[in-house]
Amino acid sequence: MWKWGIQRGGRLFDYLKRILEQIREISSGIDDYQKLSPSGAMPAVAQVNKALLLIKDKKIDDAESVLTEAEQVFPPNEGVYKTLGYIYEIKRDFPNVIKYLKKAYQLNSIKKDTIMRLGYAELSDGRYNDALETFEKATKLFPLDSETISAHGMALYKLGQFEDARNDFMKAFSLDSHNLNALFLCANVDVMLGDYAKAEPRLALLIKVAPITIHLYEYANLKRLKKEYDEALKYAQQIIEKNKNFLPAYILTAEIYQENKEYAKAKQAIKTAESNELYSDIMYLTKANIYLATDDFDIARDAYVKAIDFGITDDVLDGKILVCRLMSSEENNLTDDVIAYTQDTENEKIPDKKALKYLILGIWNYKEKNNEHAEDFLRKAISITEQPPFAYHLLAKIYAANDDEYRAEKYFNTVLEKNPKNFDAYKDYVDFLISKERYEDAKYKSKNALKTFVNNYYFENILFISEFRLLNNDFDEYNVKELIKLAEKLEKNSSFMYHNEKNILIEKLEDNKRG
Repeated sequence: MWKWGIQRGGRLFDYLKRILEQIREISSGIDDYQKLSPSGAMPAVAQVNKALLLIKDKKIDDAESVLTEAEQVFPPNEGVYKTLGYIYEIKRDFPNVIKYLKKAYQLNSIKKDTIMRLGYAELSDGRYNDALETFEKATKLFPLDSETISAHGMALYKLGQFEDARNDFMKAFSLDSHNLNALFLCANVDVMLGDYAKAEPRLALLIKVAPITIHLYEYANLKRLKKEYDEALKYAQQIIEKNKNFLPAYILTAEIYQENKEYAKAKQAIKTAESNELYSDIMYLTKANIYLATDDFDIARDAYVKAIDFGITDDVLDGKILVCRLMSSEENNLTDDVIAYTQDTENEKIPDKKALKYLILGIWNYKEKNNEHAEDFLRKAISITEQPPFAYHLLAKIYAANDDEYRAEKYFNTVLEKNPKNFDAYKDYVDFLISKERYEDAKYKSKNALKTFVNNYYFENILFISEFRLLNNDFDEYNVKELIKLAEKLEKNSSFMYHNEKNILIEKLEDNKRG
């Protein structure tokens, strides 16, 4: 599958981040805070209780004011700091969460709840080394605690130490078989590292004992990665039946169909997501890539624009939109846009972006009828990364124009491998074969095309003229009659192109009868 710029890194959705946020649910309730054993003067405890009541009434700012005042008036108090940390968790203000939980930790360094919340806040704020240090302290305090070991693994994961992270997740699960998050994270790393043999039994266990959406999704995605598409689709459908608003299942379904070159079904999966109003940048990016693969450039362009509207700032999308505009029959005079986007192409350090710039230069030169330069840039683009079908189609047409039969055929076949329902590629291919008087090959390709484009008048005309040329020196009455029948069928639809040749066949048939 062709993917530019914004990619999943083996994952379309960063589920590790979700798990990180969900394992210690920020809004898990204020009961934990009501069970505090605060040190310090009783008035501080009263202020904490007052703040907790305000939080219950969803008066978060008022609660913050009460505790901020308490912090200034009373001696350092663990309860005040922890409750302030909780308020900033609600507000997702992680720097302040860290600030106050550190103060609480300094007053009481053996509270598991405090140290774990501090570590999760550091992870959420991107302070991965700090989180690792915090969770290392937790594992020393609670060496056989499954949750602390699992959290330590998360910090290692975020730091790119995947093998060590996997070991932590597996150890956490071995200590507590109810810690399914640890098992899930272990399988997640397995998949990311391409160790599907280890991932499968772990995910299979998860969907058996806890068939929740996220477990089913990862199992479906694993099946997709193993190219077991029927199984992947089965589980994706189960997810949708459970939760019709779970967008990743629609994206996964669309990508499976795209990989199988079933573009109509891929488009339908996206349309269903849209009908359920599951709009997002990822949904529109997936839609754009699917439509680009089928040469629907205007729809693809609009989808990329909508992805940008959702807040994506990657300028690769600007390049993709420019590609769509260049390939659109309605766009002209894009020279300035091309020059602006492709400046300093040779020094571009990001491979995918460099390939995109080469592709743009290839399309533009082709449009400007500079085939030699177009060929050079297009070949450079495909040498870096796989490109959408139209890039290979342009190369095929360039080689056809240059009478380079070998490479023209090679790239026409490549286009049709990538999109077997590409009408224009089939048409250009058979036209090229006819121009080279390769009637046997044209006949073969026309028959292949008619399997996809049933009763298409153009390919039936090509089939007729190919058969006609092949019959010229080898008269066969049965085949002549069949060709005349084909001609008469096309004539009824006013779509026949070779009336003279039909008359020649009729004359030959009559001559043969007179014998």
